[in-house]
Amino acid sequence: MPTVQEHFQELLSKHTAGDLPIEREPMLIPGDTEPEAGFKFLAEKGIRACPVFDTSHTIIGTLDLRDSCGFICQAFAESQQSSSQGKSLLHMLTDRGTSRLIKITDPSITELAKQRPFKVFPPDTTLLQVSRALASGSHIVGISGGPDEKGGLSRVVTQGILLKFVAPELEGQKIPVKAAMTSPAVSLKCTDPAFRGFVMMATRGISSIAVVDETGQIIHNLSASDVRLYFGTQEMEAAKDLDSEMEDYLARKQCASAKSKTRAPISVCKEDDDLANVVTKLVKTGYHRVWVVRDKKPVGVLSLTDVFKKLVTDDKEEQSS
Repeated sequence: MPTVQEHFQELLSKHTAGDLPIEREPMLIPGDTEPEAGFKFLAEKGIRACPVFDTSHTIIGTLDLRDSCGFICQAFAESQQSSSQGKSLLHMLTDRGTSRLIKITDPSITELAKQRPFKVFPPDTTLLQVSRALASGSHIVGISGGPDEKGGLSRVVTQGILLKFVAPELEGQKIPVKAAMTSPAVSLKCTDPAFRGFVMMATRGISSIAVVDETGQIIHNLSASDVRLYFGTQEMEAAKDLDSEMEDYLARKQCASAKSKTRAPISVCKEDDDLANVVTKLVKTGYHRVWVVRDKKPVGVLSLTDVFKKLVTDDKEEQSS
C-alpha cells in the first residue's frame, strides 16, 4: 500500500506543467519601479506576487506582498520618529530585521526582487517538480514558451491553480488536518495596535496572524494580503493609521468586502477534520489558509504551502528541513 506521498508523487509525475490551464496572461513588473508603486500594483491587481524583469526583459526575481510588511513598518516608524514609540519601532526593525527588510530609501524593487528567485520550468516539466517548488515557499513559478515581452513566460502557475488539480485526488485518503498544519498559531489581541502585526510578519518571516478577542477566541485574520488596506485599492481608501487597534483597522476590510460582495475574511476548521474537505473549501473560496481551532481558539494554521509539503515532501525530507 503506497503512502500518501508516494501516491501523489506518482500522480504528479504523470502530468506536465503544460497540462495546467492558463487562467490569465502572465503579469510582470519592471525592476526600476519604485517600491511603494510596486506593492500598490500587487494590491490593486489582487495578486500575492509577480515576476520582475530588467530592461532586456530578463526575469531577475519576484516581488512578493510579504516583503511589503517591512517597508510599511519603516514608513510608519519614520512618521512617528519624534515619539518614543517610533524610535522603539525603528530599533526593533533594525535589531530583528530580515534580509528582505526593504529600505524605504531604496530607489527601486530590483535588489529586493533578486532575493526571491523566480523559478521557470519548461512545459514538459512534471507537476511533481512544480509542486515541490511551490512547497518550498514560492507562491508562484513560471512556465517558459512565451513571448520575449513577457520574459519568455507562457503562464504563471500559482499554488491555487495547482491545488485545484490535486484536490479531487484527496478524496478517500483520510488525512486529518493536524497531520499537515503548522502549529502553534501566532496570534495578537484585537486591542493591540495594527503596526504590531505588520512588525511580527516582517521580522518573523510569517504571512499571517490570528487576531483574538479577550478570551483567546479567533475573530479576525491579519495576513500579508492586508497590506492592501495600507496602500489602498479601488474598493478601499488607503489606511495608514497603524496605531489604531487591530480590530478597528481590519474593520475597514470588512466594510470594503461588504460593498464589493467579496468573500468573508476568515475561515476555520478543527484538528481532526478531513484534509480533503478543508482543501475543497480552500479551492471554492480562494483562501490561502484556514485557521485550525480548538474551542474556537487558534492552535495552528493550514496554508497552501502546508498542503503541498504534506503531499509531495517525503517524511524524512520534511524532518530534516
